[in-house]
This record gives sequence, structure tokens and C-alpha cells, in this order.
Amino acid sequence: MRLIIFIIFSCVILTAASAGAEESAAPPAQNLDAVVVTATRTERQVEEVPAAVTVVTREELKNERMLGIKEALNGIAGVQSESKNGGYDARLIIRGAGLKARYGVREIMVLLDGVPITDPDGMSRFDFVDTQLVERIDVLKGPNSTLYGANAAGGVVNILTVNPYEEIRSFRVGYGSDNTSLSNAIFSKNFNDTSYLTLFGTRKSSDGWRQWNEFDSTQSGLKFGQQLNDSTSFDVNFTYTDANLQLPGTLTKAQFDQNIRQLTTEPFRHGGRYSEIYYLSLQGDKEFTPNLSYKPIVYYQNWQHIHPVPGVINDGGAQVYGTDQQLTFKHRALGRAATLVTGATLQIDDSKGDKYAYRDYTTTTGIPTTGRITATLSDAMGAKIETDSDVVTKWGFYAQESLNLGDDWLVDVGARFDQVIFDLSANITQEYSYSTGNYVIPAVSKIDIAKTYNYVSPRIGVVYKLMNGLNLYGNISTGFQTPQSGEISDNPDLDPAVTVNYETGFKGNSDAGDSVELALFYMEVSDEIIQTIAPGGVSTYSNAGETHKKGVELAAQTRSFKGLRLGGTYTWSDFTFADFTEPVNSGPPTFTTTNVSRNGNQLPYIPEHQYSLFAFYKHSCGFKTRIETNTWGAYYVDNANSARYEGYKFLTSLMVGWENEQWDIVIDVDNLFNKHYAMEVAKDTSGKVTYRPGAPVSTFGKVTYKF
Repeated sequence: MRLIIFIIFSCVILTAASAGAEESAAPPAQNLDAVVVTATRTERQVEEVPAAVTVVTREELKNERMLGIKEALNGIAGVQSESKNGGYDARLIIRGAGLKARYGVREIMVLLDGVPITDPDGMSRFDFVDTQLVERIDVLKGPNSTLYGANAAGGVVNILTVNPYEEIRSFRVGYGSDNTSLSNAIFSKNFNDTSYLTLFGTRKSSDGWRQWNEFDSTQSGLKFGQQLNDSTSFDVNFTYTDANLQLPGTLTKAQFDQNIRQLTTEPFRHGGRYSEIYYLSLQGDKEFTPNLSYKPIVYYQNWQHIHPVPGVINDGGAQVYGTDQQLTFKHRALGRAATLVTGATLQIDDSKGDKYAYRDYTTTTGIPTTGRITATLSDAMGAKIETDSDVVTKWGFYAQESLNLGDDWLVDVGARFDQVIFDLSANITQEYSYSTGNYVIPAVSKIDIAKTYNYVSPRIGVVYKLMNGLNLYGNISTGFQTPQSGEISDNPDLDPAVTVNYETGFKGNSDAGDSVELALFYMEVSDEIIQTIAPGGVSTYSNAGETHKKGVELAAQTRSFKGLRLGGTYTWSDFTFADFTEPVNSGPPTFTTTNVSRNGNQLPYIPEHQYSLFAFYKHSCGFKTRIETNTWGAYYVDNANSARYEGYKFLTSLMVGWENEQWDIVIDVDNLFNKHYAMEVAKDTSGKVTYRPGAPVSTFGKVTYKF
């Protein structure tokens, strides 16, 4: 296999070399000189940011399928990006944060065009992000609660879509394996160079490569930009999404070895997420003077969904309101140029919903297991068993001073205060019992929980310009992570997790487009919220006294020949429990709980070694090709470190395409050599091991026409 990959890489290199001195429009590298706002809330070059930042550019994104966000984030050092269920579903982990997410993204602040789409309790959904509009993604690794508040313990991801002030007119269609189809249209109009309107619509669907794994989404919306005068403008973004995704469940080892496409044999076989979402944001930009500017943001999100999960079917939704009011003041301090960024934020999540029993299922007969659910037959709702009403409020204010100390030094110092308030209530008439395997009268029929968490998040960062093209940096940053609503309902005694990150590294680039980035970090996490997988696949949560995380992230690329770019990333992770006693629940029939020390054990799922390699070539005639291979090393499958999964090696994708000013044609193959691998292997506290298979070989082609 390694020989095959070497031959393919060699062919790409030889093709480039044979082109000789032909001119080529090479795409930009992972630019260190790109301007980012995400990391500091002000425009700054990447090399002047005292933190690890990766920018995924428009040129890179247009060669991806972009059926989901995960496709854009593969291969980034320090980032694990995969999908448990395919489609638009994504599992995102940055430096171990996000590990406990059952679905969606946790512990990572996600922004859409700078607007938070992470709920106050830390939950982010990608369902309503139109990935065909994405033109750039900024990934800030490491905690940044100083500027973004609670639930940014792992980092910040800012998804930037089409600019409302740029005229774009295009149509795109795509088709691939498993009847996967894509269509997208964007139309922009400029009115008198002061008003700009962009209309867009996207349809994605697939039969899925597993049984019970279909997905589809229909999205439409508009962006409106208004330039009131030279110093004042505002943007409006509205989208509507109807998204449906079937969740296929896990397999046993025997099933995984035999046929990865089959339906799970777990009792609950018809999981899903069926959502309808409205999203509206308004952003302003007012320059009072050359030194004082104001950026207000107001946003609203309304979502309704039906979400069948093990034991219950959730039917509900939420209204999320939020605002972010930011002032930027350029001034002088200590005789040096300085910039103060300060502001306040408020976010309210008002959710209401009902839980239902499954209507259609089979049960066991005969003593002693009479009535235990053995298999669901559909995702139809039966009797209502619970009514929930939750309100989560998050507010805070922040300030960060950036000071230029001469030509070579830049210092950031900041702090933020946050308060997160949970008001949770539920009326329960029945619940699913994992011990009896059916619906029973609950021991507690009413839940009323009120919790308030407060925290101050300080941060300091320093950048030193060692020489032209090479900057050193360091930071001490903090993250504040509250439990989520569901976790608090499961365990009201949960404390928030607090992360202190110590980081140093360097960023270098050359005029020729070569670049290298190195980050070394050590994190101490107090009261990290740890997931325990109990028998039946149910998740329970508890605090670890302390977790230590050490890591190295390296990314490098070079342009050896005109039109050819070679590069790769490497990640080393050593994440251990320093102080954690896990409640271990045995399986039926006893279901007893024993507390077991996990001190010194590695966190599950995170491999010690992870690396990627790629080669990209583009000829002046428009021909382009890219090959990328990823290796995910061995990891432990449970907190007890009782077993390991060996991961996978050289999972390879290949893209071939052609483009000019109007046309862009791309054909790609994922899992080129059809490797048999698991996306995740997990083991519950009773010893049961489950496999989530990775996708087999698939092809996809798309054509974009600009007019």
C-alpha cells in the first residue's frame, strides 16, 4: 500500500517537473499572511496572532465536496474531524475538546460569519449551515473564553460564507455514489454601488452507504448589504433549512468484519434528526472616528426537530436570541500604539419539547425478561412520556488590550466575566429503563433545577518577530466550560470545567510560498466533564478532578515546482486523567455501580499519533489534481484503557479537475483503496464493544458554472 501511494506521489511530482517553466496559477497556500479577525476580534495577520490558527481558503474549499463541514477540516493538525453518521453530520474535536459529544459539536465555539451559532450551554449544530456558500474557515486552536466566553474551551471555528458585497452568480450540480446529489444556485445584484442583494438555494440528498442512513436538506435564503455612507454599513443574513438525517447506529465486531453496510442490531434501530430551522442575523459597522469603531450584532434562531434516540423520541425546539456589542478603540499606551477591544454579549435559549415512547417495537417473551424491547420497527411516536421547558441564559463582558512594544513585540492582555444561568424543568410520566429494557414509572416524576455558573477568564499572549518571515509566540489562556442542559438533568452536581493552557510555538513563511508552523501546549483541566458509556449505550457524566493534556502540532508545506504544492501535518497527543474516579455500572441483571480510579489512564478515542500528507498540482491550462492521505494512530476505547483500536493508516483521497474563469469541474474519490476501518470504536462499562464503520470507497463529481 505504501508503495502505491509513493508511486502516485511520484507521478504527480514528475508531471509537475515535466511542465518545466510553464506559468501556473497556483492556489494560495495555507497563508500565514492571511488577515483574520476570529482570533483577536480585530484584523490581524495570522503570524501576528499569539495562538495556533489554521485558515482553510476558498481555493481549497472549492475542490471539496462540501456536503458537510467535516470535509473542509480533515488533515488539520490538532483537529479530529469525522462523521458518525454521514451526510451533513460532523464530529469535531480540537485538542480533546468535543470528545463527549453524542451528536453535534460541544466545547468549541462555532461562529457563522462572526455570529455565534453555539447555544448558551455549548451545543453547536451544522444542520443549517449551507456548506455550498462557505468561502473560508478560520480554526483557532486552544481555549479562548477571554473573547468568546463560556464554552470555547477547545477553540473557535469561524465559518465565513459569501460576501454580501461581492457579486457572485453561479450554478452548481453534483452527483456521486449512493445516489448522492447536489444542486446550488447563487445570484447577486449590485444596486448603485450602495445596496447589494444575494439570493441562494441548495439541495443535497443521498441514499447513504448504510441501511437507515439517508439524508436530505433543502436550504434557501438571502444576504443583503447596505452601505449607508463611507463610515456606516449593515448586513442582513436570512436562511431557511429543512434537514433530515437517519442515524444508523453501531455494529458488533462480527458485523463490522462481515458487512459494514448493514443495519444495527441494537434495540433502537431508527435514530434520526429531522429539523426545520430559521436563522436571521443583523451586523452593523460604524466608524465614529478613524480611532473608534462600533460593531453591533443581533441574531435569532428558531429550530424545531424530531430526534429519535435510544429510549425516547424528542419532539421540540427552541428560540435563541443573542446580541454582541463591540467597541474598538485605537490609542496610545506607554508611548506605544495600542488597540482596546471591549464589549458585552447576551444570549438566551428558550426551549420547549416533549418526549415520546416508540410506538412500534418487538419485545421478549418468557420469564425473566418478559417485555424487554428487542428492536424498534420504525421511528413513529407512541405515547407522550415527558414534557420539558428549559431556559439557558448566558451574558458577559470582555476587554482585551493589544500593545505594540517596538517593531518586534506585540502583547495581548485581556479578561472576561461570564455568567451562565440554567432554569430546567420537566414533568415525567414514564421513562425508559435500561435495567428492565422497557418503559416504567419514573422514580422522580418532576425535575426543577436552577444552576448558575460564574467565571472570569484571563489571557495573555506575546508575539516576537525573530526575523523577516519568522515569528515566535506564546500564550497563557483559559477556557470555561459549563455542563449542558441534558448533562445537568442527568447529574445536577456537575461543576463547570476550567482549562488553563500554556502554549508556545513559531510561524514561518517565505516569499516563495513555503510555510511551517509549530505549536507546543500543555493544558490543565479542572473538573473536566467526562462521559461514561454505561450498559445499553446510555451516556452518564461526571467530573474528573484533573486532566492533563500535552501536545505537539506541526504543519508545513513547500512549492518545489511551479504549480506544485507539497505538505503535511503531524499531531502528537498525550491526554491523561490525573485525578478521576469513574462510576462503573455493570450490566443486567444487577446494574450495580462501583467507583474505580482511572488515574494515569489515557483519554479514549484520541490517538497518540496522527498525520497527513498531500500533493496539489495545477497547470496553466486549468488542469488540477490533489492527493491526500491521512493516518490515525491507535487509541484506547474506554476510560479504563482495557483495550485499544489500531486506527487506520493511509486513508487516501484523490481529486482531478479542470477550471477556467467560468467553469470548474471536479471529480474526487474518497477512501481510494477501499480500506476497511472504523470511524470509532467504544467499549461500555460492562465490556461490550461497538464499532461505527468508516465509509467505503465513494466517488463524486460536480460542475460549477459562473455567469
